[in-house]
Amino acid sequence: MEWCDCHCHLDDASYDGEREQVIERCLQAGVSTLVTVADPYAEESMGKTLEMSAAHPEIRTVIAAHPHQASQYSPDVERRIFRFVEQASPVGIGETGLDFHYHFSPPEDQRRVLRRQLAIASELKLPVIIHSRQAEAEILDILQEERFAQPVVFHCYTGDMATAQEILRRGHTISISGIVTFKKADDLRRIVETIPLGQLLTETDSPYLSPEPFRGQTNTPVHVDRVVAAIAAVKMVDVETIAQAVKKNLSYLMRGK
Repeated sequence: MEWCDCHCHLDDASYDGEREQVIERCLQAGVSTLVTVADPYAEESMGKTLEMSAAHPEIRTVIAAHPHQASQYSPDVERRIFRFVEQASPVGIGETGLDFHYHFSPPEDQRRVLRRQLAIASELKLPVIIHSRQAEAEILDILQEERFAQPVVFHCYTGDMATAQEILRRGHTISISGIVTFKKADDLRRIVETIPLGQLLTETDSPYLSPEPFRGQTNTPVHVDRVVAAIAAVKMVDVETIAQAVKKNLSYLMRGK
């Protein structure tokens, strides 16, 4: 069985001192592809990510300006994004989007930076990986206004059913994290029931969102199997069906990269 963790943060400081061991455990457990996020606001993150992806062909990368730091966006940050693209050949622009839950940056800054990240993704002909908290409907409006034509992934989906159905209707992809294993995540499980296999990805968002029974611990991509198992149980199919569908979908998104 091969597992795909389509969104994780292997650059995180929680892995310092044991990053290679974490990666090796994932590979030994059958995680065949790990998509890790580089932070253009932090040279250290970019350096760690470049080093990991150079050493391990199983590790692919994405990079973009996160909405939390949108107010800090600058020409220097954008130059770092393009420099990283030249060095790492990322498979997507992300994560970027809108976060109206934490409001770490003013909404107008978030909107401006999201539109710029969509322009970069369009220029590079890359998928965009969306971070959304309480903003899915507005993000869909912006995608339409910008006439964004590349693939779209809504990572770690936590929105409602109606918006999920609109996302799917537009042909976008929804990525499911360990939240699907949480006892109180019945609404998300009902959404998972409706996601076609061709529009589904799995992720851990490591080191965050450890699935049951590991909640409260540092998460790693090795736990993506728990996400796959939970989705398989909801859809009443075997885990191999989900794992193969996700691998196919991720391969399509990464085509040519």
